[in-house]
Amino acid sequence: MTKKDVDEGWAWVVLVAAYMNGFLLSGVCYMGGMFQVVLLEHFQEGVGLTAWVTSVYGSLMFFAGPLASVITSYFDCRTSVMLGGLLLAGGLVASSFATSLGLFFVFFGIIAGLGLGLSYTPCVVIVSYYFAKKRTFVTSVALSAAGTGLLVAPLLFRYLLDNFAWRECLVILAGICIHITLFGALMFPIHERKKERVLSAFCKHRRAGISEDVTSCDLINGCTNDDLNQSRVTSCEPGRFESRILEDDSEPLQIGTDTQSRRTTESQLDIFRNLAFVVLCVNQVMVNASCGILNIHLAAFCEFYGTKPQHVAWVLSVNGPANIVSRILLGAFAHASEKNVWILYYGVLMTAGTVFCLMPLFAKTYVTQLIAVILIGTYLGGSYALIPALTLECVGLMRLATAFGVTMICSGLGLLVAPPLAGWFVDITGSYDCSMYLAGVLMFLSVPVGLVVPQLIQPKKEHNIQREYAVVMATSRDSGVEMRTSV
Repeated sequence: MTKKDVDEGWAWVVLVAAYMNGFLLSGVCYMGGMFQVVLLEHFQEGVGLTAWVTSVYGSLMFFAGPLASVITSYFDCRTSVMLGGLLLAGGLVASSFATSLGLFFVFFGIIAGLGLGLSYTPCVVIVSYYFAKKRTFVTSVALSAAGTGLLVAPLLFRYLLDNFAWRECLVILAGICIHITLFGALMFPIHERKKERVLSAFCKHRRAGISEDVTSCDLINGCTNDDLNQSRVTSCEPGRFESRILEDDSEPLQIGTDTQSRRTTESQLDIFRNLAFVVLCVNQVMVNASCGILNIHLAAFCEFYGTKPQHVAWVLSVNGPANIVSRILLGAFAHASEKNVWILYYGVLMTAGTVFCLMPLFAKTYVTQLIAVILIGTYLGGSYALIPALTLECVGLMRLATAFGVTMICSGLGLLVAPPLAGWFVDITGSYDCSMYLAGVLMFLSVPVGLVVPQLIQPKKEHNIQREYAVVMATSRDSGVEMRTSV
């Protein structure tokens, strides 16, 4: 790939590949709720115990993000996506031979779930490498694939269950998921582009008569950290600069001193001393715990009240378009009124919590279940579009990437713990009403927790965040390098 492929040429092929992978990954992840019903019928284990399988499967999409980042840093996005696709397909095939819930937990919950996580994050990151001028737009396009996956996956999986045994369905899904590896193979790393940028930085300093001791700040002005960690530069000008050039992909370029690296690490870890951010993370655990209960137990809840399995698939699928509309509308509202983002966030959480608590009372028919899911998807789905802005307000631009990764781990924690807890309530009471009440209570509790966050953001710290943002943007303009913070 060459510089000509940025914003044009092969970049559009990569965008299509990222979109298709987002479509497949979101759909396969969302089918965990329908599999919960299948596993309960076949293995005849408790609801709480069975929920561990599907909750681990879904939560690993978030928990495996740091591992995907490591693989991407040492190799490239292509390697992580292809490896994840192979693990996902292999885990699904192995799950079809499982004779106990324990084996199914290993193959489906852990191996296939790990494949989900390794594939998802790089598919979003690779788009940022290939696009500069249109980066915001194409990232939104790539992320919109999730809504399409939520729409199609339940209908497809229901069709497969109606025509094949559930073990055969897993093999068919594995055949579909192997396409994630094929699409990942199209995501070539742009080594040539990064090589040119590093070379131009050296040549710029060479012409200016800079001494041999090139500082880390000089290098950073010429290229971003991602470029330094992933570039493969084999030559520059023979002589004294050759020792400064990265010879092997497996060895990241060492810039600065150990003291500077330690200070950078300590600076990133400052977010854990930021009380406002810590409280926001607690809020995210509660919100995603509520969402996890809905995703895992909604199908069983609907069938508990007599809804036909074919109709349940439609109840699940309407969540997709509701999410798409919600993210667009809430994103537009947040952009129009930046100071009211917190109020908007509390409003959608309160509304979703109310719907959760009303579901056991009113959502007992197919039509009312459709309405309830549309309302939840419309209000709650768009709340995820607000998290980057809220995180930025808490920690500032310089620590946004680290902070956003932490919020993803907190989201995975909520998805991991809450569904089995709700399942144990079902085992005790014999009714799925308690699972929806628990989801509503957690959502309501997340609101007062979130209300504390703006009060903890000190005016002085807010001023520093705004000044930090201005400095970063000014440095970016002066050096001619565009900031590439991927969210």
